[in-house]
Amino acid sequence: MRKHDQDRMPTHDLPNETASAADETFSHSRRTRKDATNAAKNRPRVSRALLMRIAPIFQHACDGRAHVRHAIELEHAPGTKNPTTQVDCLAITPFGVFVVNHLHWTGLVKPGTNEDELAVVDDRGDVTIHTSPLRRAKPAVRHLRSVLSQHDCPVESIAVLGEAGGSLHPTVPDGVLTLPDVHYFVRTRLNRFRATHRRYLDVDNLACHIDWLCSRGRSRP
Repeated sequence: MRKHDQDRMPTHDLPNETASAADETFSHSRRTRKDATNAAKNRPRVSRALLMRIAPIFQHACDGRAHVRHAIELEHAPGTKNPTTQVDCLAITPFGVFVVNHLHWTGLVKPGTNEDELAVVDDRGDVTIHTSPLRRAKPAVRHLRSVLSQHDCPVESIAVLGEAGGSLHPTVPDGVLTLPDVHYFVRTRLNRFRATHRRYLDVDNLACHIDWLCSRGRSRP
């Protein structure tokens, strides 16, 4: 068993690249040792491809009123050794904000020995233990919940598995999804919010607040 630890700004519309290019990037961004070495360089490309796949899903659920960002850097702990955290995509909707990251794993993804880990079983039966992407997203989720508390805005994270060679065991956490699962997941969150009989959130106000926070972080000396 191997232990492995993986650890710009707004756009309201889809990028100009073709959907087929995004399909290829999203489907074939499987992680190898060489990819891991170049992860930082590849991340903007992967996050843009993820944006092109998920933005239509969120826009459809929100009647076109969602704001979806990609390649986000959040300054969640200024003045500390690790002040920022990276987010592939951020979906801002009338029923909540969703931190969305892309999974690069190939094999069957299963629950690990605790909630902070996931196990990946490859085609030879070898098992690799990874830190759960939901665990990695916790600093971003905590930060956004704090700064958006005045808006009473739900914030949660999801991780989307690339389509080439990856599959999910039925018992993985419900925030770990394949791309076809995302539409149903978003519907459940929309209906959960509607069941509270709360007014929809002001998406434009939320987006402006988040943009300001990110620009402030980038402008720090």
